[in-house]
Amino acid sequence: MVSNLVGEKTLQATAGVRQYVHSLGMISRNAKLYLVATVFQGLGSGIWAVLFYLYLNLHEVGFQMNFIGNMFTAGAIATGLVALPAGLLCERIGPKKAILIGLTANLVNLVQILVLQPTNLLIASVSSGLVGTLASVSSAPFMVENSSPEERTHLFSFQATLSIIMAVIGSLIGGFMPDLFNASLGLPTGLNGSASGYRISLAISVVLSLSVVFPVLLVKQSKRSEGQRMVDLLGLRNIKSSRTIIKFMIPTAIIGFGAGFVIPLVNPFFKERYNAGPEQVGVISSLGNVTLGIATLVTPILSKRLSKARFVVLCQYLSMPFIMLTSLSPNLTWAGGSYIVRTSLMNMASPIGTTFQMESVTPAERATTTGLMVMSDSIPRATTATISGAMMTKSDFFTPFVYMTVTYFIASSMYFIFFRNAEAKTTSTSNLN
Repeated sequence: MVSNLVGEKTLQATAGVRQYVHSLGMISRNAKLYLVATVFQGLGSGIWAVLFYLYLNLHEVGFQMNFIGNMFTAGAIATGLVALPAGLLCERIGPKKAILIGLTANLVNLVQILVLQPTNLLIASVSSGLVGTLASVSSAPFMVENSSPEERTHLFSFQATLSIIMAVIGSLIGGFMPDLFNASLGLPTGLNGSASGYRISLAISVVLSLSVVFPVLLVKQSKRSEGQRMVDLLGLRNIKSSRTIIKFMIPTAIIGFGAGFVIPLVNPFFKERYNAGPEQVGVISSLGNVTLGIATLVTPILSKRLSKARFVVLCQYLSMPFIMLTSLSPNLTWAGGSYIVRTSLMNMASPIGTTFQMESVTPAERATTTGLMVMSDSIPRATTATISGAMMTKSDFFTPFVYMTVTYFIASSMYFIFFRNAEAKTTSTSNLN
């Protein structure tokens, strides 16, 4: 009896893997090129995410966590304000052109490495948020436009997994790069090593991110139907699913509000709370991304027993105890382990959630919807990052995690109430443009 059950489960798992591989083999040339672009972007962003705020927090550079929180706030507000116009522009010019324009934000990042006056840093952060948002809101519409409903969930999952894997490599390498460069130059290394190694490492991350341009240029954009008039877009006349979009926006905004208390400052948090160096932060980030990558890769298989919405909520609920464990842990090992589990559980269903969003609206409003989601997340996240920065500057590393846990619970509960019986309207909204 037991052997028969095991054999049945093995056959089901094998069939699921075969279906996954088959779906990936069917993806279009454009989607494959976008996956190549994901490799470069993941490497660059992985290095940047680990090092940039640690760089600003170096004794030699001299910025405290309250300023870092303010800097994140400036960029996030810019992102939130421009997200909807960026989505509208993407509807007008198409995802490919929007992505290419958005990639120029990486040039602004060079300024943030070299120009260390507070005002200039804030201006650069705002500028990067304004321009870079165009690329971020164009990603999901691009993948939907270049995939069929049968392969879409697998493409979103695999793209997210590939991005995570590359971020793993980037963050792991990035954690060791400053000391390697400083040692080769005969400069101080360690927790407060020379800023020169950080600058070289961050410059390499920018070059990698700019390399995304080359595969995107090779994308052959299919002939689009005549673009919508800008006057109609500005009037949001392309919006046909307003009630559905609002239901997505409310939980997104609440989660953004809670995430702002912790996520923007998590690397400096590990440094200040547990005396973690860049290598240790890089390892935590890498292990978190490895775990998340594995979880995301198998998400399409795991989610088959539940609707997309219910699977998203389940993952979010399971992540919440580990938020508090990150702050309450007695040492870096336990804190890092808790954060890794939290990150994996909270984000593993993200591709499923994005697919659900894109399938729940019409093709003409997908980019606009993405822009609204980015806006709903970024502006609340920006407001709380400033508050949290002030708390952590005063060594309060507990209260931000409480706020994050409570808001995540509220948001996940609302998402469940809104979508517990919802299914994607595949017959009317899944057709390609």
